[in-house]
Amino acid sequence: MEAIMAHLVDKKLIERANTVLLMSILGSGLAVCVFGALSYDIAHWFNAW
Repeated sequence: MEAIMAHLVDKKLIERANTVLLMSILGSGLAVCVFGALSYDIAHWFNAW
């Protein structure tokens, strides 16, 4: 027997929300890496003076 389930939220909506969440985590991680690398390079340039 199959369990009868009420789908309150569409499956496609959940998939899109998960995709947006994962892409935003990936994008913010990449942005933090870029910011860290730029900060390191700028500090290195100032120490060279």
